[in-house]
Amino acid sequence: MEKITLSKLFNGKLFSVPDYQRGYAWEQKQLLDFTQDIDALIDEEIRSHYTGTIVLFQPKDKRTEYFGTDKLEIFEIVDGQQRLTTCQLYLSIILRQLVAQAEQEYEKNISSLVHSGNKPKLRLNNDSKDFFLDLLKNGSSSITPINIHQKRLEYAFNTLNKHISEQLTVRQEKIGYLKELYDALTRKLHFSHYIIDDESEIGMTFELMNSRGKGLSVLELLKNYLMHWVYRNVPGEPKRETITDSINRAWKDVYLNIASANGNEDQCLRIAWTLLQSPTPKNWKGYVGFKAPSAIPLRDFSKKSKQDTYLFIEKLASELKEFSYHYSRITNPQLDPNIPGEYERLVRIKNTGNTSIFLPLITASRQKVINGHCDIAHYLNLLETIELYSYRVFLWARRRSNAGQAKLFHLGYNIYQGNLDLNEAQKEIKTRIMFYSEEDNFKTELTTTFTNWYRQRKLLKYTLYEYEIELLNKKGKGAQPKLSWKDLSDSTLEHILPQTPELDSLWLQKWSEEDIKHYLHHISNIVLTRDNSHYRNFEFDRKKGSQGKGHCYANSDIRQEREISKYGDWTIAECKHRKVELEQWILGRWGLDESLYTAEPDEKDEDELEEELLW
Repeated sequence: MEKITLSKLFNGKLFSVPDYQRGYAWEQKQLLDFTQDIDALIDEEIRSHYTGTIVLFQPKDKRTEYFGTDKLEIFEIVDGQQRLTTCQLYLSIILRQLVAQAEQEYEKNISSLVHSGNKPKLRLNNDSKDFFLDLLKNGSSSITPINIHQKRLEYAFNTLNKHISEQLTVRQEKIGYLKELYDALTRKLHFSHYIIDDESEIGMTFELMNSRGKGLSVLELLKNYLMHWVYRNVPGEPKRETITDSINRAWKDVYLNIASANGNEDQCLRIAWTLLQSPTPKNWKGYVGFKAPSAIPLRDFSKKSKQDTYLFIEKLASELKEFSYHYSRITNPQLDPNIPGEYERLVRIKNTGNTSIFLPLITASRQKVINGHCDIAHYLNLLETIELYSYRVFLWARRRSNAGQAKLFHLGYNIYQGNLDLNEAQKEIKTRIMFYSEEDNFKTELTTTFTNWYRQRKLLKYTLYEYEIELLNKKGKGAQPKLSWKDLSDSTLEHILPQTPELDSLWLQKWSEEDIKHYLHHISNIVLTRDNSHYRNFEFDRKKGSQGKGHCYANSDIRQEREISKYGDWTIAECKHRKVELEQWILGRWGLDESLYTAEPDEKDEDELEEELLW
């Protein structure tokens, strides 16, 4: 392993980030450390700065491509892609600034170190290569960033550009500073430089070395461990290459699937662990769990044979790719023509705010549907039951976010393993609902004791939003709500009877103090709105819009406001009428037949209430 400067490293080589690696990951902290290190090389007259290790892989066929008039060998970056990507962004900004300052001799360095035409010196992987090249060539991208990797690249470029601009405003020798910056980056930064020629050795390399910068993600750590396992335990190059290639191809798709949903690698990996290895929550140890003797032992095969471990690795790579696809569709719902009706149900589950606890269950069920092993109707019914669970257990009963976790995980595991069908799972879920949110209590609270809905904003907004969809389906010919779920993050709730009516208002003449106290924050006195600031504490006649002009319920594009405008007045009588309508609808939507689904408390459920959900 030798130390080398950036200019020497780039000499005679082209670099490529393999598709199976994660995309650009640096954020504010890493960028700040980077710029401070470079500035120190200028201001503190430090001769050199060691900035980490660059590990390259060169296939035995030594692929080449033209870069300008030169034919250069291509090296894949095993470790160091974050540092080299950032260096390239910084170099492009510095050189562009120098050329803009009439330092034309630096123009040739753009074509030797950054890009030659449409050929970059460093090519990023599939989801970012065009975006990155645009930044290098033009100082901006004509492509709108669509995933987290592209957004981080754009943020890094803007941050580095801003840093230079700020420095130029305070330094007298602007051109001198830019030249010193260029020199510091290309000549004073030192890297350890190491080339490997056996692809299966990549994993072992990661296992044995530490990298500076943003730490490896759990999926990278797992992939590298699998590569290490193959290097140690699979004899013969052809067989090694086959399994290594299958892991790399699977990881490429896994990264793309997770990035497409701006997802969480830990969540996706836990799905794989739960369905393939163990549904018991306490057995989840993160990436490290896969290194256990019962999962993927490296040396001691007393609990699991080498052959069984090899087969498990093959299955893990294949299934993780499939799980990540379903994960992306569940956490970022999209219309799927193969599963009509799924999108609306997944959106509802997501809107309730607790998708994580259901991920293994939905993933296993969705996989059954896609593979033709389950009827779509059964899957849709299961999704409706999951939404019911989320509403009753988390929103209504306000149970902790891991209530029923072990049961739900085991249901997902048994569906995946073929031990349980979706109808049986649906019954089990309804039984759990009855345990956490007993039906008589639900009815009593809904109709009698629960009066301050306004205090439970998430429950209130979700219920009213679903009610808006119900009204549109019945009276609006299925039109989509004019208010999106994202809009509800702002203040979009309107009290029909105002919270602070004027002392001389008609409100206080028509409403008793006791009725105001009881109904003011009840759902029957609240609607979704866009125009809360316009309604203020006006009289009902003005809010309703008797003249049919301006901001009023009658002119609203929100259906439930228009329904309120049909009332002649808003007194306790009208409020009670709406209360009954809403209660009947809520019971029809989220009620259960308690005679069919009863559950006795069991020890496991009680223990779960004390255990935090680790996602």
